[in-house]
Amino acid sequence: MTLIQQLLGGGLLAALVVAVAVAVRMRRSAARSATAAAEAREALDLAQRAVAARDAEARHLAEVRLPGLLLAWQSGSRSPEDGGNLLHPGSAVTASGAACQSVIEQVRTMLEEADARAEGAARSAVQATTRSLQILGYEFQVNVSELISSVDDQDLLARLMPVDHLASQLLRRLQVVGVLTGMWPGRQHGAAPLLDVMRAGVSRIKDYERVQVPASLPYHLDGTAVEPLALLLSELMDNAARHSAPTTPVQVSVRGVHNGLTVEIHDAGAGMTPEIQLRAERLLDSGGKVRLTDLGNPATFGLAGVGVLCHRYGFRVLLDQQFSQGGGCRAVVVVPRNLLVAAPDPLTEPSPAASEFTMAPSSVAPQPPLVESGPVDRGPDGLPQRQRTARTLRPQQNFPAPRPPGPSAGAAMADFARGTQNLHRPDPEEHTQ
Repeated sequence: MTLIQQLLGGGLLAALVVAVAVAVRMRRSAARSATAAAEAREALDLAQRAVAARDAEARHLAEVRLPGLLLAWQSGSRSPEDGGNLLHPGSAVTASGAACQSVIEQVRTMLEEADARAEGAARSAVQATTRSLQILGYEFQVNVSELISSVDDQDLLARLMPVDHLASQLLRRLQVVGVLTGMWPGRQHGAAPLLDVMRAGVSRIKDYERVQVPASLPYHLDGTAVEPLALLLSELMDNAARHSAPTTPVQVSVRGVHNGLTVEIHDAGAGMTPEIQLRAERLLDSGGKVRLTDLGNPATFGLAGVGVLCHRYGFRVLLDQQFSQGGGCRAVVVVPRNLLVAAPDPLTEPSPAASEFTMAPSSVAPQPPLVESGPVDRGPDGLPQRQRTARTLRPQQNFPAPRPPGPSAGAAMADFARGTQNLHRPDPEEHTQ
């Protein structure tokens, strides 16, 4: 092989090696370019998905979460879960997810502050109005009671008694509203028989003729719970009477239990739907936290007031429909033992507070003191001595001789007494449990 051939062969080999190296380098560069392009496409796709998720989260916040929070707030819910969750839970760690959650918290805080201001303003206005109306109501009832005790006309007395009863119902409703605003339910009483407290509750409702209470009870109630229990029982009795047929009775029975006693109120109504019973139980178990702005339109005060009274004084009220004697609803009031007291000594004169439910204020003027007349025997020491003979007593002042009553003077009081007896006469089939 000549030198020229050797040189040509070496050049071709070198060119081949260079070409192979260039081809390998170009292939690697093409692979790197393809990888970079793929990574760029993946990053772009990821960015597009992130933007789409952020936009979807913003739409979810504006269209679902905020309207849901407002709707739940308007319906009375105060749960921390109001407003729902993020559409994409994984975005909670991102800046956009944290911003959406911050918006929900800020709106909830604003709603709480606005609702607290509205509740405070409503409570103050209602309390001031109720207090002024209660004063007028008490004055009106006192005037009507004095008028009733002073008239002798039978027809006028028959017209005045319904007016006095309407005043009692009005004051009961005002008491319930006042209790919801934090006011004391009524006047302070001394210890009183439970039966008198129950009759006081019966006298404050419209359909009092339908309520059947026991003929006698051996229990006495502490004075601090007299007015609250009378108000509580009147609301439950009124609820039972209004939700049952006008021809059916409302039966009330009392049973002694280990930790106190229970008062059961049975009606013959249609009962309650599950929704109504759930709302009633929620009001009874409110723990005293009743908001005036959550009572609905029209507002329902009765069971809400009962729930507040239960929280304040330790009562407990249960509702069921399985054990009602009339096929309607049964309300069970549990009175704890610490609110019961022993029966007072019959030899001691009852205090005005203890007998307020059973005795009306007397309209008879107090009699002047009596003094002895006639000679007084004195002993050797000059002191008067006791004599066995009866002495004549005369008043210090002279009063005109009484005139005989007219033929119809006692007719009005006789009718009133008969009406009271008919009101409190127990049903022949009723018994104390």
